[in-house]
Amino acid sequence: MDRPRAEEPIDVSVILPVLNEERDIGRLLGQLLEQAPPPGGFEILVADGGSTDATRAIVTGLCAKHPTLKLLDSPGRRAAAGRNVGFRAARGRFVLFVDGHCAVPRQDYLIRTVELFESTGTDCLARPQPLDHLARGAWPMAIAAARHSWLGHNYPSDIYGGPPGFTNPRSAGAAYRRACLEQLGGFDERFDTCEDVEFNHRLAKAGFRSYRHPDLAVHYRPRSSLRELYRQMFRYGTGRARLFRTHSRTVPWPLVLLTAFLLLVAATFVAFGRAVGMLTLLVPIAAWLVLVVAESLRASTTETKAWRVMIALFVIYIGLTLGFWLGMAASSWSLRRVGTGCP
Repeated sequence: MDRPRAEEPIDVSVILPVLNEERDIGRLLGQLLEQAPPPGGFEILVADGGSTDATRAIVTGLCAKHPTLKLLDSPGRRAAAGRNVGFRAARGRFVLFVDGHCAVPRQDYLIRTVELFESTGTDCLARPQPLDHLARGAWPMAIAAARHSWLGHNYPSDIYGGPPGFTNPRSAGAAYRRACLEQLGGFDERFDTCEDVEFNHRLAKAGFRSYRHPDLAVHYRPRSSLRELYRQMFRYGTGRARLFRTHSRTVPWPLVLLTAFLLLVAATFVAFGRAVGMLTLLVPIAAWLVLVVAESLRASTTETKAWRVMIALFVIYIGLTLGFWLGMAASSWSLRRVGTGCP
């Protein structure tokens, strides 16, 4: 059950918004519970959105052995609601968010988190979130390679790495001084995905600073099939649509330019006929295909075939584009109904 926030502050509150994460939650909590404690101590708060698999049973079993671990109910189900439930119950000076399908690779992670907050004076810490370490099997490895490619994510995002330094928090901010969360009112629970991007946008707009460091890398599990990848990208697309509708300056230029190109082609067909229209369509598409093939070959390995990487890139584009424009066309009620759970 949820509990009111105690009076005694601690250094770090680790918050996990989860929904049906039985595959990874036990291993992840083991890694977190084995952390070397920072001087002021830490706690782990799991905000469960109503899991129907073994997630709750796994967490409950560990709670009985570890007083630093608490299970909270998140009736809102979505990641944004879980993040809010967690931070409002948290006692930490610093609040760190970790998704349920991750791995924390180092035992001094929380100590480094506190050290970086205090040495840089920053308000937010951004981290790399690589996919390749947890990729198992041909398609997960290909999907990880495609997502790591500069064609497969929002370039030049910090999401897959970068040297230490101050940065824009929008792409990879994940740990915060709790004062930032309180001042900005937490996460917007209308978002099913991109809730972290939306919060980080408000964080940057309010003038808070963000610092990136590779020591804070958290390994994410890539989607295991093209179907799961498409669903993820479609949801990201709808999230980007809601982000654009909420903050008009967050223009997703690749999606807008792609749509503008398609409209230009359609207008060319109408104005100049089939021959000119086909030429307008085929020349850029041929150039784009050459670029995708070349990048797929570059990103491939012996285990990760180039044709799989190429198909994964196509799925990324299709899912994002359809999700974005269907999200833009949908009513606010429809957007609230797209999917549940954590991204």
